Amino acid sequence: EMVAHPDSDHLNICQVAVASDKTVQIVAGAPNARVGLKTIVALPGAMMPKGNLIFPGELRGEKSFGMMCSPRELALPNAPQKRGIIELSEDQVVGTPFDPAKHWTA
Repeated sequence: EMVAHPDSDHLNICQVAVASDKTVQIVAGAPNARVGLKTIVALPGAMMPKGNLIFPGELRGEKSFGMMCSPRELALPNAPQKRGIIELSEDQVVGTPFDPAKHWTA
């Protein structure tokens, strides 16, 4: 599920399945975010390659419990220099840990 953030012209409030039995709310500004897209999610407690720690928070008053990741945020080789989250193939299983060798081709 995805709805426009009531206090932003570019953010969306997304209900994201992170496991077969778990959904979390994530506020995201990725221009390619859409219902049904499979992507990489960093949950609270995750350490990003640049040392940033993901934690629960709020964006413009809406709770957010993670981050949908772009190739640049994951410091992937040959990451495009444009905004947007990673788009995985439809056959990927929700909840599978990210493996750059398996899930990333640039």
